[in-house]
Amino acid sequence: MFRLQRSMIEETFEILRSCGSNKHECQIYWLSSWDSPSALTEIAHPLHRSSRAGLCIDSDWINKFWLELGRRNLGVRVQIHTHPEEAFHSATDDEFPLLHNVGFLSLVIPNFAMGPVGMQDAYLTEIQPTGSWQQVDIRSRIQIDEH
Repeated sequence: MFRLQRSMIEETFEILRSCGSNKHECQIYWLSSWDSPSALTEIAHPLHRSSRAGLCIDSDWINKFWLELGRRNLGVRVQIHTHPEEAFHSATDDEFPLLHNVGFLSLVIPNFAMGPVGMQDAYLTEIQPTGSWQQVDIRSRIQIDEH
């Protein structure tokens, strides 16, 4: 079970809304220390190109990002991205996650994150041992601390 502060949800929506401008998809990552992997503490916003129908992360940015994660003893725990309308995991989302590790989570926020701040109508999926994705209940994997 991952935990994060309510302020991180608010910052997540602020970034997604600003980046996507209600016109383009956007993606971020929630990070935590390897010393306390369940406590999500940081957000990374990758350099990317995007459209209404998808996005592409800059490969140079990814290379630098992996080095920075190692230097700072951090790991990516959840990838979060927006869709223009309803939240679901597309075939492209299934094929190109940041990580392919069993248990890796992908959270999709509908309506380019322009709706209420929170997990209403969001879609969470997890990589299974077979390598396939399976939808999971958000509350079973992510706890939001309201303090």
